Amino acid sequence: MLKGSLNWVPDNPSSKRRSVIMSPAKVGWSALATVGVVCFFVALGFSLGKGISGNSRLSTDQEYLILQGELIQLSNRVENVQNSLEAVAQREERAFMAAADMNIDFSRMIDQFTAGNSGTDIFRYIDDVELRILLCERLAYAEQIAYDSLAVLLVEKADQLRHTPSIWPVNGIFVSDFGARIDPFTGAVRFHKGIDISANTGTSIYAPADGTVTFCGWGGGWGLNLVIKHSGTLSTRYAHCSAIDVAVGQSVQRGDLIARVGSTGRSVGPHVHYEVLRNGVQIDPEEFIIRAGPAEAAF
Repeated sequence: MLKGSLNWVPDNPSSKRRSVIMSPAKVGWSALATVGVVCFFVALGFSLGKGISGNSRLSTDQEYLILQGELIQLSNRVENVQNSLEAVAQREERAFMAAADMNIDFSRMIDQFTAGNSGTDIFRYIDDVELRILLCERLAYAEQIAYDSLAVLLVEKADQLRHTPSIWPVNGIFVSDFGARIDPFTGAVRFHKGIDISANTGTSIYAPADGTVTFCGWGGGWGLNLVIKHSGTLSTRYAHCSAIDVAVGQSVQRGDLIARVGSTGRSVGPHVHYEVLRNGVQIDPEEFIIRAGPAEAAF
C-alpha cells in the first residue's frame, strides 16, 4: 500500500517541524468530507433561495390584494361622484323647465357607460374606473355648458321681471276696475281703460317696475299725467296727478317716487287712474298686480 507524508514547516525556526503521514484511506476520507461540506453549503443556499422566492411571491400576492381593494374603493368613490352629477343634471333639467319651459334631456349623457361586474380581475376594475371617470368628465363638461346657459337665461328672466309692472302704484282704496262701467259724469255705460285707486291728495305714487319716463304733462281728461315705458311692449300711465316728481327721459326703478295723487282732469275726487298698455293698447292692470304696495314686490 502506498504511503506518503506531509511535512509542516513553521515560519518560526525555533518551532518544531511536524510530519503528517497520509495513507490512501485518509486521503479518501478527507475528499469525502470536503465534498460533504460543499454539498451542505449548496443545499443550504438552495433552501434559502427557495424561501426568499416564496416570501417574494407571498409579498406580491399581498400587494395585489391591497391594490385590488384600493381600486374597488376608488371605483365606489367615482360611482358616488357620477350619481351626484346625475342628480345635478336632473335638477338642472327641472330648472330649465321652470325657467323657460325648455325640455332638455340629460339622460342621453348619463347612461352611455355602465360598469359591469369586475369579479376578481384587477384589469376589469381599471377599465370600469376609466369608463366612469370618462362619464364624469362628460357630465361635468355638459353641466358647465348647461349652467352657463341657465345663468344667461335667468339673467334675462330677472331683467324681464324687473321691467314687468307687479305692484300697486299707490297705497289707497280700489274704487273702479277695468272694463265696462257707469260713467260718473254722464251715467252712460262706458269702457274704463284702467283701474282707479283712491287716496288723499299728495299721496306718493311709485313706479311699479323699472323703466324710462316717456311723457310728463297735461292731456285732456287725464289731467296731469305721465307715461313710463318698461319694455319694448309694456308701458304704464298715471293720470289725475297733483304733481310729477320725474322728467322725460329719466330712468326709474320699481318703488321709486314718480308723482303725487291729485284730482286734475276729468275726475270727481283725488285718485290715480292707472293703466297698463301692451303695444299701445290698454289691458287689465290687475293681471300684473301681484302685491299691494310699493314695498311688497314679489320679484
